[in-house]
Parts: sequence; structure tokens; C-alpha cells
Amino acid sequence: MALLAPMSELEAVNRMLKSIGQAPVNTLEVTGIGDVNKARQDLEETSRDVQTAGWSWNTDDAYPLSPDANGYILIPNGVLDVDAADPTVNVAQRRNPQNGSMCLWDLDNRTFTFTSPVDCKIIWGIAFNDLPQIARTYISTAAARRFQARVVSSTVLDRYNETDEERAWFLLQRGERRTRDTNVFRANAGVRRFYSRRRF
Repeated sequence: MALLAPMSELEAVNRMLKSIGQAPVNTLEVTGIGDVNKARQDLEETSRDVQTAGWSWNTDDAYPLSPDANGYILIPNGVLDVDAADPTVNVAQRRNPQNGSMCLWDLDNRTFTFTSPVDCKIIWGIAFNDLPQIARTYISTAAARRFQARVVSSTVLDRYNETDEERAWFLLQRGERRTRDTNVFRANAGVRRFYSRRRF
């Protein structure tokens, strides 16, 4: 049985080109086609914007970050956002003038120096071809709408793309709820307390 492959970055860019009536390309490594470069930029920009919100597929809730020999905790490459997993620990990311790198900053003690690891909630920026299909669909659809608005700015095409984007957004949120196993009974503290008191 043949299986479908997830959407590639090339397919996403061709989808964006199609939204403005342009012919598809066979490779992204082309020169002299400005629309391809603009489409790739809009795709990356949209992907970064969407991923920064933090989803189950790009977020680690208790990722340990350890200090180096100088006590500095360097922010790993590909991090879009970082915060301490413990809400009582106040940290932020800042560029450390001592080493020129983005590091964890202790907001309470005003220092880059840590004596122990800090468990962090980290939102990663993932390359398009490594995203789950449901995210690729939404990001490519939203990027196509943004691309069309910037290049040709057609209100007719915008309405068409808006419908696709709304449907992709609905599917993305539904997939997120399914992955996180959330529902009204588990998400609502009052309902949880009520059912926890019941005995069957």
C-alpha cells in the first residue's frame, strides 16, 4: 500500500504561487524569480509567527537547562521562547555582554550566573519539513493569504483564501485538543472536583 507523504516546503511555496496565478517551480533553488523568494520569506515568517504561540508539537514543559563552567545558561539554537517551568522562578532571555550569547537572566537577583539547572518551558522553532502535517497545512494556507495580499492584493482572492485559512485553523486547533487530551471535564477545575467526590 502506497502512503501519502507530508506536504514539502516546495509544495507549500507552489501553493502560494498558485494563489496569485503563478506557475509552479520544480525547485526552490532558483534565481531571477522574485515571487519564489518572497513566497519563501512569507512562509518562514508565518511559520515563526504560528509556532511562537506554543503547541504540543513544539513545546517542552520541563526542559532542563544547565549552567556552563561560568555559571551562564546559554539559550539553545532554535528556541523561540523560554520561561521557567516553575512560576515562582523569574527568568528571561537576554544577550549576555560577557560572552555575546543569548543567556538566561535571573530577574530576581539580576544576574546571568546560576548555580543549578533550571527546568524551563521551551517553545522551539521547527523547520517546515519537520512539522506535523496539520501545522504545515495551516501555515501554508495562512502564508498564501498573506503572500497574495502583499503581491496582488485582490479582495476576491482574499475571501477565497480566508475560507481555506479558517478551515485549516479549525483543524489545527482540533488536532491540538486531541493531542493534549483536553475536554470540558478535565479542563474545568470545578467539574474535576465534583467528579472526584463521586463514588460509583
